[in-house]
Amino acid sequence: MSAGKFITVDGVKTHYLEAGVRTHAPSVLLLHSAEFGGAAELSWEFNIEPLAEHFHVLAPDHLGFGRSDKLFDFCRQFDRRIDHIRRFLELMEVTDAYVIGSSMSGGLSLTVACRETPDWPIRKLVTCSGGGHSPDNDARKVLNTYDGEAEHMRRIVEVMFVDPKWADDEAYIARRQELARLPGAWESTAAARFRAPFRGPPGRSERQALDYGAIRVPTLVMAGAKDPLRAPGYAQELAAEIPGAELYVFENAAHMGNIECAEEFNAEVIRFLKET
Repeated sequence: MSAGKFITVDGVKTHYLEAGVRTHAPSVLLLHSAEFGGAAELSWEFNIEPLAEHFHVLAPDHLGFGRSDKLFDFCRQFDRRIDHIRRFLELMEVTDAYVIGSSMSGGLSLTVACRETPDWPIRKLVTCSGGGHSPDNDARKVLNTYDGEAEHMRRIVEVMFVDPKWADDEAYIARRQELARLPGAWESTAAARFRAPFRGPPGRSERQALDYGAIRVPTLVMAGAKDPLRAPGYAQELAAEIPGAELYVFENAAHMGNIECAEEFNAEVIRFLKET
């Protein structure tokens, strides 16, 4: 994988990975998932180089994640993340992008694409394990209650992957632990779970609030058939709501199809992006 770089985005030190040669074709923007320890270097380590054989690829770390500055905006973090990526693209002089989002970033990208004037210059959109309803079940509780210990990280990996080899790999767990325990990383990730008791239950879910029928860019919805972090059938429902959307299901993946079925993911994404 290419070495990480840094750029200052409106005062925020932002870490990103870059590969491939910049051409007149759209760049590929890879946006990572948001579990504890989530980062570009973990989400996309098996995808960046294969994609870079065909495209210019950028993979930034979101605010608060990876090696970017650890910031959290309690009033408008969702839109702050969107603004951060918009300004990152502007500074990188990207005016046309294929956007690929994993998990939280899939939902974030769908939100942007739904808007009458999208914040990012999206040519095509790929969402992997993003959007739809996220049930408050035992699997999600494992993700949300990380205590900083390696054994809990192992349980998180067990939830996100089907093949036990990932959770059994001590070096892999250690890499996730390193990123999850960087100064400010736990606090920035945990902050998204905070809710003042006097604010009552959450309002409408993102899925209920968004009009996916407003998406006007070609979209590929990807999902793992064995994902315990999403409601059964969510991907089929999501793809049906987006005009002309394609659906691809990884039969042997849970929440991390882009990692667990990397060759399958790469081949399908390259086909979709190159299709005219």
